[in-house]
Formats: sequence, structure tokens, C-alpha cells
Amino acid sequence: MDNLGYKEGFARPKKAKIVRRDSKISGEDVPLFSVNQKYKINANTKLKIRIPDELELEMGDDAFGYMQCGPSPPAENIPSHMYDKFEESFADLNVQVCDESIRDSLLEQIRKNSGNSKLLDEIENRAVTPENAADSLSITSKFEANIAFLWSCFVKRHDLLEYLISVGADPNFIDANGISALHLAAFSGCVDSVQFLLSHDIDINLQPRTYTPLHFAAFGNAKETAKLLIKNGASIFISTNKLDCNESLLHLAVRANAIDCIELFIREGADVNSLKPSGTNPIHLAADLGLSESLKALLNSPTADANIRICFREKESTALHLAADEGNVECVNLLLAKGADAKIKNHRGVTPLHLAARTSSIECVESLLCNGNANPNAEDFDKRTPLHAAIGKSDTSLLIIESLIMWGADINQKDIFGYSALHLAAVEGFAQCVDTLIYYGADVTTRSRKGTTALNVIARKIPDSLAMIKNNLDSAISIHESEDPLNRDLELELDFRQLSQNCHPKEISFLHTFIEEGQKEFLEHPLCTAFLYIKWKKVRKFFIARLVFCLINVLFLSLYVLTALAHSCYNGSRDLNETIKDQELCQKQSIFGDLLRNNPFVIEMQWWTLVAITMFEITRKLYGLTGYSSFRHYVTQIENIIEWFVILSVFLTSYIYNKRIDYWQNHVAAFAVLLGWTNLMLMMGQLPDFGVYVAMYTKVQVEFGKLFMAYSGILIGFSISFCVIIPDSPIFSNPIMAFISVLVMMTGEEDLIILTNDPDRIDPPLLNEISGQVIYILFIVFVTVILMNLLEGIAVNDIEELKKTAELSRLVRQTELIHYIESALFKRYLPSWLRKIINNHALVSPQSYRAVLCVKPLNPDEKRLPKEILMQAYDLANERKGAVSTDLADGGFYSTEVLSTKDVKKSIDSGNELDVVNFNGLKTKIDDHAQKIEELHNEVQELKNNEHRQRTINQLMEFLNSQMFVD
Repeated sequence: MDNLGYKEGFARPKKAKIVRRDSKISGEDVPLFSVNQKYKINANTKLKIRIPDELELEMGDDAFGYMQCGPSPPAENIPSHMYDKFEESFADLNVQVCDESIRDSLLEQIRKNSGNSKLLDEIENRAVTPENAADSLSITSKFEANIAFLWSCFVKRHDLLEYLISVGADPNFIDANGISALHLAAFSGCVDSVQFLLSHDIDINLQPRTYTPLHFAAFGNAKETAKLLIKNGASIFISTNKLDCNESLLHLAVRANAIDCIELFIREGADVNSLKPSGTNPIHLAADLGLSESLKALLNSPTADANIRICFREKESTALHLAADEGNVECVNLLLAKGADAKIKNHRGVTPLHLAARTSSIECVESLLCNGNANPNAEDFDKRTPLHAAIGKSDTSLLIIESLIMWGADINQKDIFGYSALHLAAVEGFAQCVDTLIYYGADVTTRSRKGTTALNVIARKIPDSLAMIKNNLDSAISIHESEDPLNRDLELELDFRQLSQNCHPKEISFLHTFIEEGQKEFLEHPLCTAFLYIKWKKVRKFFIARLVFCLINVLFLSLYVLTALAHSCYNGSRDLNETIKDQELCQKQSIFGDLLRNNPFVIEMQWWTLVAITMFEITRKLYGLTGYSSFRHYVTQIENIIEWFVILSVFLTSYIYNKRIDYWQNHVAAFAVLLGWTNLMLMMGQLPDFGVYVAMYTKVQVEFGKLFMAYSGILIGFSISFCVIIPDSPIFSNPIMAFISVLVMMTGEEDLIILTNDPDRIDPPLLNEISGQVIYILFIVFVTVILMNLLEGIAVNDIEELKKTAELSRLVRQTELIHYIESALFKRYLPSWLRKIINNHALVSPQSYRAVLCVKPLNPDEKRLPKEILMQAYDLANERKGAVSTDLADGGFYSTEVLSTKDVKKSIDSGNELDVVNFNGLKTKIDDHAQKIEELHNEVQELKNNEHRQRTINQLMEFLNSQMFVD
């Protein structure tokens, strides 16, 4: 780039016009910048323009410029061809031959030549007759006579043709568009005019430019003139003479929807399967244009053997592809009735169902599914299914999505870019499609190849759709009566399939994704808290085993460090010249010390035992490496750094190198022991019961670190000041010692002796004494009083805030811990027998489709869930059921009664059951009302649906019922 900011190879604008900030930019071309009248910039164009200093002075306050602050972060971009139309229709003819186009062409020609268009009007209105033709046509020029001759053939005035020839008209005249009198006579269907022209030896297959007279007869659906032309030798096999669109006679008849001519041409031997250079046959054309009558004529002709499976060239699409792409349901039904294959794919692997879904034609989609047995999970070459294609902003898109799902479409199928249908709907901001997909169970945690979840896109672009996720969680909790006839107790059903069915066997992955995407509030939902509680009971044994192993490792490390390093018991036993009388742990008076002195192999056994434990720990750490997305992610985790340091310290502090312990190993061991016990504390903090306290500690620790960095300047200043003013004091002998002393004094441990005179030293000057006292007073005020109180206040405030969110913090830490355990347990390369054991001991449900829990909140012996979770779930289900009842009551329907939440809480807390008689009577009313509500709901649904859709749904339900019976 040069100094003006332009990339090499790009033209620099010579003149630039800056517009005001309030200019509105749309997707259309906007003259935001005018560059030599040549370049146009739209809303998606990026252009850098350097504003000269002199221009900035002239632009005033209304002008603006863009700051260069680096590139924008990358967004989740759908590839450019993701939303391209699956299939394009083939090229159309540039010249449309119809009554209006012919009329306009002749009138325009005569106006340009002589302006006597009135003559043509008089001929059409029969103001000119054979009797007065001599007066009306006597002064016409030769060109006017020729145009009048063409016009007479066009408007069926065959009675004037002979006289026009007598005044100079040429029967073989061809106008500027390559049209002769025979073309127009054939188009208009005037048999007399055609016979007259044929009597003048005019070439019946005349093709001045593009068309023959028989082509024009097809355009005009003039069956009689077409018969006459064919009888007199007109060829039905001559194609149009056009390089980019060479079509047959039957193609033209289809374009004009000339049913009579189509049937005639087929009887005369026209080939309905003929592929012209355009690559299409007449069946393709009729299907693409939606001409059902023409298509029926082509398919039902007794003399034609129509092949509906022929693909047109290059794109390999059949007529069914074209009809579905245009949403022509009548043509689709005709083709399917004739045996068209709804599963056939074109050159991009696209089926007709893809195209019908993309066109938002619900009728075509249902017809292909019902009548064509189309595969709703068919994949194109990009692995996109019809459900991907159905994503759109129209209301019909929702019906298509529902229909495809009802027919078994995989709602979570991904394409080669990793996008599911939910990804596409979210990226485009189609909120209704997103809500519909989520309602039917689309996985919001599914990731694209770039690692972006659908939940991430939804939260950024259409956050209102998050309510549908909560609605699904709410609907997974329901209240109903027990199926046991002897015990009609109330049952609360929690369907965990909403959480586990899309992430089996890693059941917690669904909830963990909510944490990653900043939607951790969903963890407080009763369904999630209940699942976490049960899941933790399943996996806690694995974590406790790891915790116990870590404790043993740290204990052995501490014991080895204390004996072999801290008190040099190993060195003392090996070197008689080294006294150990000052080492209390190793003294002869101590039984343990005597054992260590006389038996050095005990310390060696400690180390070898520690090595054995460490080797197991190394294996575990290497195994855990596979649970991370990348090596960088692995090494950035603080617990991995700590554990690897502890592992290395075992070998760094060994005696085996020179049969003694060197002093430098003490320093390594000191940090290793400290980090080992710290890591044990962090692991203890991952337990749900201790998570809140560790969270408080780490939160305060982080905040204190920030504040310490902010106020470190004043502490360093006081440290140096004390070194200067009181240089003889041992606690201020150097800056490092002075800084440590300041930190101690900061906690309130002030020592006034530093200000008093030492009798063994010379009295300091009065000025030094005064300065020391002033600095000390300032330290007391600004550090001990103000700063420490500030730190305590902030710490207390943070703790109070943390207490408010303690439950959510606990759930987050519990979810992260379970996710970590699952990442370590579920490895594909483990032996199948080991995976089976892990599944049975770690999964809430080894089969995700059975993850439904029924609990009895009124039963005092119900211990599978805590009372708090039970009441939250019951309140939610009760409220939801009451809301439905209220809505129905407002609409004039029956209202169902629900149990009082207060009564249920009282019953659970007291351990007593409710009155069984009253409860059973109330439940009987609920059942009766619920049945009536269901009947009324079904009637309303029947009224809403039209006859065709209702028939389709009934067929689908019969199919599903039959499949369920077979299963």
C-alpha cells in the first residue's frame, strides 16, 4: 500500500464528493461517492479515501471522516452461494410473438416511413372495401402498400389482397423483423389468405430470420392454417434460426400454450422428447412455464411416447425439477401421476423437493412427499437437505418446515460448512423459522465448522427467540395422575430428553454450551437444576476418586519434602561429619528421627512410592490432553500448569543423581508443595458444597490484584522514602526489604520504634527526624486508614454481590466440573467393554430417549430430588397448567382446577398426605375438563385447516401410526 492507503492494482479516484452523515444507504446503488461518473458504490462496497488537509478545512462541521482503527472482527458468514437459487430457468426467447407485438411493430414501421398509420386503422375497421379501394389506395407509396398488405393478412382482410398487389404490393415482401405476409396469415388463422398467398408460389418454409410461417401458426394457435401449411408441404422439423435459443416447432407451440396446435403437431410426427441445442424438450418447457394444459397434451397424446425422466443438458434437471422450482403444483401432480421420479438429482445433487422448498411452495412440497415419496433427508453435493432450502422469511416457509419435520426430516442435519437449518435461519434473522425449529427440537448448541453455535448467533441477532428455548424447557415438566389404579397419587414428570438427546453420551454438553455463550441463567431452570443434581450423583464418585488420589500425591510429596529436604534427614544419615542435632525431626531422642537416621532406605522408599504415584499422574494428564480442543487451550489452563510443575518437581528434588540432597532443591520443593496444596484447594472448590466459598475467595483475590496494581505506585513511593529517611533501620536496609515492610505495615502492624532514636547510633539531624515523622503520618493516613478501608469495603461489597448470585455460581461450577469429568471419561478409543461400564455408571440414562423421571412431590418418602427443586418444578408446571386453563376459560371453554401450591408445600414440609377423597374428586374433574378441552381444541384445528391440507395431515398420521405399530 502506498501512503494514501490504496492497494496496488486498484484505480485511485481522481475526484471524490463527500456526502453528509445523514445520507441514507440502502442495498441499491447510491451515489455516495462520485468517481469520474464511472464508479458506483453500494452499501456493501468498501472504499478508502484520504481527505486532504485543505479539504478538511472547507468541509465544515457537517463533514466527517472514518478513523483507521484496524479491521473489524470476522463474523459468521454464510458462503456466497449458500442462498443462491438452486436452479435457474433456461434462456427465454428475446422476441415474443403475439398479437400485440405484431401490431406495434407494423404501426411503428409505417409511422417511421410515412406516418400514414390511419390507413391501417381504416383497413382494420373495414372503412376500406373492394368498392372504394381505388380511392383509398390510389396515392399510397410502394412501402405503404407492402405494410398494408401485411396488415391485411394480419387482420384477415383477404378481400383486399388482390387489389393491394395491383397498386404495387409485393406478396414476397419481408419487413424489418423478418416477417412476411404468409407468416401473418398463418398467425391470424385466415385460411383464405394462406390459400391466396400459396397460389402466388410463395415459399411455404420461408425463414427470413428466425421463424417459418408454420412457427407463426403455432404462436397464434391457428390449427386450421397449420393444417393447410402442413398439407402443402410445410416441414414440422424446422427449428428456429437463433444461435442462443434454437427450438423446435413443438417448443413454440408450448410457449404460446397452443393446445390445438400441440395435438396437431404430435399427430403429424413431432417428437415430444427432442432435445434441441438449448438442452430442453417441450415437456421441460411446459413444466418450467407452468402450462399445465400444454403439459397434459404432451403427456396424454396417444401417438407420443413421452419420456418424463429425460434431463436437459448441462444441469441434468428433469421436468419435475423445473415444475417444482417454479412452484407449479398442477404440473408437479401431472408428472408424478405419469411416474416421474421425485428422488432424482440434478448436476448439483438437488432433488425436486429441494427446489419446491426453496420456492416456498407448500402445495408442491406436500405433493412430492405424499404422491412422489420424496426423501425429506436427501442431500445435495453440499449436504444440504430440503429443510435447509425451506428457510425463508415468508409465512409459507413455516408450513414447509413443519411438513418436512412431520415427514421425518432430520432437523439437525449439517451441510459441508457445518451449518444446520437453525444456523441459516439465525444468520438471516428469520425469527419465525428459528422459533419453529427450536419448538420442534432443533439443537441450539450445534456448531459450525468454525465452532460457532446456533445459540451464539441467536443471542446476537434475534435474542427474543431465546424465549422459545425456555418454553421447551417449561413444557418438559408436566403434572399428571399416577397410572397405578391402586395409588392415584400426583406425579411430576421431568423429561430430560430436551437436555440430553442431542449430545449423547456427553449429557452435560448441552448445558455447558449455555455457559460458553453467556446464557448461564438457563441453569436456574428447574429442569436443569434437577438434571444437574442427578447427574452429579452419577459422576461424583469419579471426581472424589481423583480428589483422594490428588490428596495422597500431595501428602507423599509433603512427607518426602519435610524429611529429605526440609530437615536433611537423608543427608545426615549419609554424612557423619554433618551434624543433625539442630534438626528436631531427625534427633536421636525422636523415635521417628532415629528410624530415619539408621534406615535411609525409608526416605528412598518414600521417593520411589512418590514416583509410582507420579507416573500414574503423568498417564492421567496425557490422557486428559485429548479432552481439549487444542494444545494451546491445554497449556493455558492454570490447573494443568500447576500439576505439571508438581510432577517435574518430583524428579528435580530427587537424591538419585549424587546420593544426596542439594540446597537448591529446597526452593523447588517449597513452591511445589505450595502449588500442590493450592491445587487441592481449587479441586475442593469444584465440589458443589464448597464452590461458593472458593468462588468468593477467587473473586476477592482478582479484585485485590487489580487494586494492588492500581495503587502500587504509592506503596513503592513510601518504600523508597523510608529507605532514604531511615537508612539505618534494618527493615529499610534495601528497597526490597522496605517494600515488604510497607506491605506488613499496610495491614496495621505499625512499629513506632523506627521513629525513635537508637542509643547505639548517632542522633539523626532534626530535619531527618521531622521528615520521617511526616512521611510516617502520611503513610498511616493514606495507606493504613484510607487504602485498607477501601480494599475492605470493595471486598465486602463483592462478597455481598456474590452471595446474591451464589446459587447460579454454584450451578456454573458444577456444570463445568461435570463437563470436565465427561471429557475425561468418554473417549472413543477406549475399549468397548470399558465404555459400557462407564456408560452404566456415569450416564443418567444410557439410552437418551428414556431420560424421563417421574417423582411424587406429595410422597414424604420421595428423596430422589431435593425439596427445593421439587417445589420449583411443581410451581412451574402448576403455573403453566393454570395459564392454559385461564386462556381456555377466557375463550369460553371449560376451566380446569389445579392444586394449591401452598397446600402442596405444606404437605411436603409436614410429611402428611392430602385428603385422598378430596384429591381424587378434584382429579376426576380435571380429567373430565381436560378431555373436553382436547375435543374442542381438535375441532378448532379442523376448522383452521383447508381441505387439502387436512387430507394430507390425515394421510401422514395414518402413515406414522402404521410405522409405530410395525416398530
